[in-house]
Formats: sequence, C-alpha cells, structure tokens
Amino acid sequence: MKKIIPLALTLLFGALTCPAQDDGSLRSRLSRDTILIGDQIEWTLDLSLAPGEQAMISKPGESPVPGVESLSEMELDTLARKNGTMDLRGRIILTSFDSGSYDLPPLYVLKAHADGTVDTLAYAGPRLEVTTIPIDTATFQPYDIKGQIRYPVTFREVLPWIGLALLFAAAIWAFIRWIRFRRQNRDFFGKPVVKDPPHIVALRSLEKTRSQKLWQAGKQKQFYTQVTDALRQYIADRYEVSALEQTSAEMFRDLEDKDIDPALREKMKDLFTTADFVKFAKHTATDQENENAIPTAIRFVNETYVQQLEKEEEE
Repeated sequence: MKKIIPLALTLLFGALTCPAQDDGSLRSRLSRDTILIGDQIEWTLDLSLAPGEQAMISKPGESPVPGVESLSEMELDTLARKNGTMDLRGRIILTSFDSGSYDLPPLYVLKAHADGTVDTLAYAGPRLEVTTIPIDTATFQPYDIKGQIRYPVTFREVLPWIGLALLFAAAIWAFIRWIRFRRQNRDFFGKPVVKDPPHIVALRSLEKTRSQKLWQAGKQKQFYTQVTDALRQYIADRYEVSALEQTSAEMFRDLEDKDIDPALREKMKDLFTTADFVKFAKHTATDQENENAIPTAIRFVNETYVQQLEKEEEE
C-alpha cells in the first residue's frame, strides 16, 4: 500500500525536488486593488482537493514585501464539499503604512496526492496600491494642535455619586438615631423597649438550668456557675449593687443593710459557699446540696420580689 508523504517533510523537500506548476490561471487575489494608509485588506487564494489529497500553504511572513505587513496567519476555510472534493480558500489580512505600489510575492501550495506524488503550485501575487488622502497644498493652512475638549458633565454621570452620597448620609443618620434611642431605652423606631422585670429574668434562667440536668450529668461546675450567675444578675438589678463584679463575701457585705430575711440570707450564703467550693476548690457537692440549690434560689427570688410588692403598696 502506498504511503502519503507527511506534510512536514513535504514542506522541507518538496519545493526542492518538484518544479512549480504555473499555467497562468493560478492567481491570488485582493479584496480590492487600492487602500488608504492604515486600512486592512484580504489576500486570498482558492484551492480544490480531490479525495485523498492534502495541502499546505507557505507562510508569507510578517512582511511579504517591504512596506506591507501581515496582521494574521494564513487561515483555510472550507467553501464547499461535493463527492469527496473540497473547495478551500486561504486568507490573510494585510495592511500598509507607507503609500506606494507593491507587487506581492507568489504564494506556494504543496499538494500531496493519494499516490504519494507531490506538486508545488505557485499562485501569482497581485499588485497592491496604497494611497494617502490628497491635500490641496494651494489652500491648505496648518493649525496649532487643539487643546483638550471639555464636555459638559451630564446628569447620568453625576447620578451614581448622588446616590452614594445619599446612602452615606442615610447610614450616618441611622447610626445617630440608633445611639440616641438606645440611651433612652427605645428601639430604632422610637418605641420604648419593654424589659422583663428582674425576678422574671432570674426565674426563667433558673428554670432553664433545671431543665438541662447538668449536675445529674456530672457537670457540677457549670451547674453552680449558671445558678449563681442568675442570682447575681437578679441582685444587681433588684438591689443596685455590683454583684456581677464582686466576690461572694463582698456581695453579702453590701446586702447586710438591705431588707432581707436573715434566715433566707443565711441559706443564700450556704448556697454561694458551696458554689465557690465547687467552682474554685474542685469540691464535689452532695446530691442533697444539688437538689436544694435551685429551690433555694427560686425561694430567694420569690420572697424578695413579694417583699418589694408589699413595700410598694405601703407607699
């Protein structure tokens, strides 16, 4: 079986061994004969390949002739297919920045046939005319270079900046409003923020701790921390002392002049003493102490709240 010569080797040796065929009908074409300086133009050639044939077109390079430049590589487009025959068109984009008349060089096509033979086809190059815009030197008058033209600013150009400024102003206004109303214990819309009374907050927190069953799971430190924190917050809100920042001894010293039942105060001291031992001395409280912790805390909250109501009614 005959083997077709690879096109890469054909390009290297075919042009040396096969004479170029040119019967005068092989001509490349320009999309137009004349262009102005800087314009672009297409340089094309047409080629037909029978079944089993292959072709390669020589590259004219970046500058086919001095004064003319290539703006693209040679590209092949398929124009038609019929009964295995392909009609191809090669095209390349040219330009020139110098006026004059340029004879473009021939384009060579290496065609490999199915039987292994190779033909070199030479497409005659056309003539390219590059012209400039004619100037009437009799009436032509040169002028200085004009300065930069300043166009008026349109509303469309200013609109995004206006929107950004309004958004920034709205953000500042909202922040100032939020700060002012927060100091007045109101929300952003000016409505008073209704806070739950201290005893409700404390009872809710204690009930949540009870439902978590922490000490039953061996988490005594977390259990006593949550119980005493709820009580400290209640004492701070109810009696206006710094219970959250004080030690247990300091807190009870400040509570000595408060109207609290002495027996109830002693039970609270026992509760905080047990909690301090568990939290800081790694003490393990008994089940009885654990079971009594939340009921003792709830009793303290309820009795001091009832006492406050009675005092308010007397007043």
